[in-house]
Amino acid sequence: MTWKLLFYFLLLIVTFHSASAQKKITLSTPELNNLTGCWQGTLNYSGTMIRKPYTTKASLTINRIGQAKAYTLVHAYPGNELTSDTFNISTNGSSVNGARILSKKTTQKGKLVIVTQQTGYDNDYAQSVIIQKTYSICKNKYTYSKKIKAKDHVEWLDREGFMYERIACDK
Repeated sequence: MTWKLLFYFLLLIVTFHSASAQKKITLSTPELNNLTGCWQGTLNYSGTMIRKPYTTKASLTINRIGQAKAYTLVHAYPGNELTSDTFNISTNGSSVNGARILSKKTTQKGKLVIVTQQTGYDNDYAQSVIIQKTYSICKNKYTYSKKIKAKDHVEWLDREGFMYERIACDK
């Protein structure tokens, strides 16, 4: 009996140690050097029960906010419509705009791919959903996609996606 108890105790310690030893995924501002600048491309809004699918041209200007772990994103659409938002990295680097970083990888060609996830609310389903965002950043291309999954669903639904190519900034 004592050998079994000792075995389970050791198994518990090893399990706890390996779980706590897993490396936390973090993001830092130097990894986002390719993000700042001017971009041009398209917005694809996949549509919902409320709105129809929609595609439009878009341009984007991204600047770092001083020395903060934050960036301003100014989107310009046809008809001079402007919207802005921010890209904020948490103090400890483990989340973007409040969403936990699930994965981060850099390819051999230098593309950085960041996947975040958080819970949110979807008006179509009138319930909380899981929101997954994917950012793909390299020297000349930047893409962003947002998917959602309702609690009772297996499939992820595309909500929006931006596909940009770098352009020279107007002075």
